Amino acid sequence: MKKGIVPLILILAVSLIVALSCEKVEEVLGITISGNVSNAGQPVEGAYVLLVNNVSEIVAGSPLSNGSITLGNGNYTIIQVEDGTYYVVVVKDENGNTSYDLGTDPIGWYGHPDSLTGLTIPDSVIISGNDVSNIDIDTLYVQ
Repeated sequence: MKKGIVPLILILAVSLIVALSCEKVEEVLGITISGNVSNAGQPVEGAYVLLVNNVSEIVAGSPLSNGSITLGNGNYTIIQVEDGTYYVVVVKDENGNTSYDLGTDPIGWYGHPDSLTGLTIPDSVIISGNDVSNIDIDTLYVQ
């Protein structure tokens, strides 16, 4: 075998392994929703990001599960999301009890600002077979 063939075969083998690994990662992650959470321009670390059918589902005592937790830069990714229509809600669990505590835990949601009040109006996110990104939340409220 010529010397030039061996490196070419090695490159092809490594490329095949990388491609198969990426497919496996996609299979494990499934469909994802990702974005960033900030408050007053600062990233929010360690907040729970949840998918709900209605923003009002998050009431005092709601468990903070079935979602993701934000990283130090405020980024999050929720994996294995099934097709459907969701609201994305974030709760910063201030006392660490993994439940939403009204009046203690800041809460926010993906949406757009109301032109009169400036408060965030929730927007739904539709999942239909593809990843969705840039679902950013930039304001948390203490209610």
